[in-house]
Amino acid sequence: MGRPTDNPERRDRTGIAALLGWGELFLNSAVALTLSIGGIVLFAAVVYDFLRHLGDGPFVPRLLDLLSGLLLVFIFTELIITIRVVIASRAVEVEPFLIVGIVAAIRRVIVISAEAQDLIGTARFRDVLLEIGVLSGTVLVLGVTVFVLRRAPSREGEPTPGTDPGTVTTTSSPT
Repeated sequence: MGRPTDNPERRDRTGIAALLGWGELFLNSAVALTLSIGGIVLFAAVVYDFLRHLGDGPFVPRLLDLLSGLLLVFIFTELIITIRVVIASRAVEVEPFLIVGIVAAIRRVIVISAEAQDLIGTARFRDVLLEIGVLSGTVLVLGVTVFVLRRAPSREGEPTPGTDPGTVTTTSSPT
């Protein structure tokens, strides 16, 4: 039986796969770096804007703007964490994307809740309430999905829940 590198076609595919792997690493790293810079700039802008307008007008709308901006920074952070996990494990994990979705939906609820105060008694108020309901349902569904994923049996190579953390169960694949 020959070694896998004895087959020129297989060697070419392995080389292409390695090249694509390096390209993927480069792009993931570039995106993470860009998100990091954007997150830092956004954080500074949100805090600066809050402090600059602190004495102008009512406090609650300023606080809601700050919270909305900080949640957006948190979304950036979660995306960076997701990319870091993808780079480290070479696998895409679903849970961080679900958490980003939950945070994004909550952020939108906060923004439209602040707008809804001015819409009471108008025709648009019903639409805003409907949007809040849909977003709340989305948060609930995504939250249940995260819960189910955390309770699901472990995948190959990961410790199974309830076992000794030092024990890892793996399944071997036919060669």
